[in-house]
Amino acid sequence: MSTTNLPGSFTLVPRGNIREVVVQRILAAVIRGEFPIGHRMVIQNLAEQFGVSATPVREALVELASIGIVENLPNRGAVMREFGVAQIREIYQLRRILEVEAVRTACGKIEPRLLSELDREFATITKEPRDKNWSQKAMSLDIRLHSLIAEHCGSVRLQDELRRYNTLVQSIREVVDNESQAQEKALSDHAEIISALQSNDCDKAAQEMEQHIRNTANLVEKLMQERLHKK
Repeated sequence: MSTTNLPGSFTLVPRGNIREVVVQRILAAVIRGEFPIGHRMVIQNLAEQFGVSATPVREALVELASIGIVENLPNRGAVMREFGVAQIREIYQLRRILEVEAVRTACGKIEPRLLSELDREFATITKEPRDKNWSQKAMSLDIRLHSLIAEHCGSVRLQDELRRYNTLVQSIREVVDNESQAQEKALSDHAEIISALQSNDCDKAAQEMEQHIRNTANLVEKLMQERLHKK
């Protein structure tokens, strides 16, 4: 099994939530195909490359194992599992189940004021020019809506699972589909979800969320395949 260091393009991790940043950096490298199957994720090597201590790297690998990105083997530590289109499909399948349950249980529990604020911000961004900052602003609104739903789902365990999968999904999107065609469709989907939540129509909110995740999954899978064909 390979034990080579991280790609030279990696930069030092900024201060802040170090574990979370390390998780995102490793995920981005995985999605770009920079770690082969069976690659040993040597904690000390990763820590030196990122300029952090071993603790956040160890914690990051535990989290990555929990969502199936690496596998902990006896006497070998964490090694890379296969990651490609099939794994993208599985990730979004599980995310769809989690998000649909979350929006159904959160329906009727979110303050109307919060929904109205988000609704206005989504309406505003649809009218803004598609400059270099637009996609990042759209993604930020996306995260806020999904976080708001998770915070009101009434289940700490479900919220934790959503957080883990959303970290993974955001990393996928930043590498694969952080572009206007993905964000344009997401904005339309989010408007429908917010409208259903404002009407306290829980079945409609669940249906719109399910379709939103399906739409995103289909686009990401398509873009991932295109990315692989370019290699």
